[in-house]
Amino acid sequence: MISVIVYGRNDSHGYNLHKRAAISLNCIAEVLTHPGDEIIFVDCNTPDDMPPFPEAIQDTLTPKSKGLLRILRLRPSVYEKYKNGSPLQALEPLSRNVALRRSDPSNRWILSTNTDMVFVVRAPGKSLSDIAAKLPDGFYELPRFEVPETLWETVSRINPSTVIETLRSWGKNFHLNEVVISRPEIRFDNPGDFQLMLRDQIFEIHGFNEQMVLGWHVDSNLCRRLYLLNGKTESLLDNVFAYHCGHMRKADFQHGAQRAENNPERFFSNVTSPFLSRQEETWGIPHEEIEEIRLTDEYCMRFNHILEQLLPGLSEATVSDVFLPESYNHGVIYDTLHVFPFLADHLGNISPAANIGYCGGNIEVLELLSKFFDKSGYAGHFLVNRELITTAYSKERLLPDRCVLADDGSLIEQSDIFIFDAAMNHFPQVKNSAGISLPARSTGTDNFFKNLQASFLRCVESERRRLQAKKGIPRKFLLIGSQHTWFEGFASISIGTMLTPFSTHVRYGYIRSLKSPFAVASKVSRQIMRFGLSNKEKIKGIPLLNKIARRIHKRMLTWKLILL
Repeated sequence: MISVIVYGRNDSHGYNLHKRAAISLNCIAEVLTHPGDEIIFVDCNTPDDMPPFPEAIQDTLTPKSKGLLRILRLRPSVYEKYKNGSPLQALEPLSRNVALRRSDPSNRWILSTNTDMVFVVRAPGKSLSDIAAKLPDGFYELPRFEVPETLWETVSRINPSTVIETLRSWGKNFHLNEVVISRPEIRFDNPGDFQLMLRDQIFEIHGFNEQMVLGWHVDSNLCRRLYLLNGKTESLLDNVFAYHCGHMRKADFQHGAQRAENNPERFFSNVTSPFLSRQEETWGIPHEEIEEIRLTDEYCMRFNHILEQLLPGLSEATVSDVFLPESYNHGVIYDTLHVFPFLADHLGNISPAANIGYCGGNIEVLELLSKFFDKSGYAGHFLVNRELITTAYSKERLLPDRCVLADDGSLIEQSDIFIFDAAMNHFPQVKNSAGISLPARSTGTDNFFKNLQASFLRCVESERRRLQAKKGIPRKFLLIGSQHTWFEGFASISIGTMLTPFSTHVRYGYIRSLKSPFAVASKVSRQIMRFGLSNKEKIKGIPLLNKIARRIHKRMLTWKLILL
């Protein structure tokens, strides 16, 4: 009967996003009662290493809400291709069109709304589906009744029927039910929170206008075009009340003083046709496969279940490691089973087709990751640096089927994520004066240091050139075994890493900005001088680092003289 379309992303847009969205999704599901009813949430541009927004709040959604919910994940790489130059992190017309294109064709009605709305059907015992089933053809709007934050924050998000009845009472008792009349095309102020349209008609006029790449007036544009098509905009006020969970305590990009708006004259006043011939063949990204997710129990618990299958469990209650001045470089000898959950955490939400570039020498990590990907249904591959893996193992080791040996050029070009693994578990070890294990100095360790440095620098330089040329979005760097080791200082020159706890043994980040060469060079110089020239006794066997340090330090002095 009805396909409800909403959109969003996993961020903190507006005030108390998670609660009002859960209230809204649960209450919308509560008033959908006919077979075929669905809620389509387009998760727009959530970073690849994060879950889509509805999954992040799945524990607060009712079984009915999760059962009706279809999540269409518009990943950053796809969004970048189709955002049409928009500066926004989430684009409304594109998202809604993605949902429209993939809505159930057997449903007569499309309801375009937002995840802060609660609908109260005025007739007791009736649902929104019941009302829609008897409506004549047309385009329907509702006025929006505002609910203060202090009120809606008191309701329980997991009891939608109670929320609906509470708002029914508050609306009258607290004088909330104010109808704000507007132009005949839109009928009421804030028209975008309830736009009930015929699916055939929205397809006929080619969806929402994807030229509207800034904020505001997307809803008014649709009203104007459907008004031109039908000759009028209908009201559903006699049947349904619409309540809005206010969220203006905290300014956001759409409502703050610096907001950027679509031109109302171009997209409303001067609109003379309901049709968008310019996007007739392209609206809603029809030729790309958009990933769909259903919040089943199996899906929501998949990470836990896979770890249970892959990890044997501790034989004792605890394990230990050491983080002391005397343990510098001990971090490259880590417990693979302990590290794995923290590494897999970064990969559990990536695109199913993503390829991972692996530069390191820990085959046990590759074996675990391959099994993790097998059980997760991923189709991507691990591009393994040939030189590093062969340096770490003097005897040939069979790699998992998912792994493909590659040189730096192929690895850099084809990877979506980079893993640089400083693990030296497989080299001979010695104990220092404090009794802490360290890699023993050998030709093998020297070659591993040298090859890891060289691969990292080539990857960083290639990524920098790619981003300067504006070819795609930044790729994530995962660093294993870097904390409190030579690799930490070396990598932090080029990668802005998140300072995760030592116990995770995994840090991550993206290439540093080059917008201010002096500021970056100054920071780089300080890092190199700290970990390079002032710590020579710690970095023997890494002459490249000292060479870079001296070169940048010399350039820094020149730049300072120029800028003074």
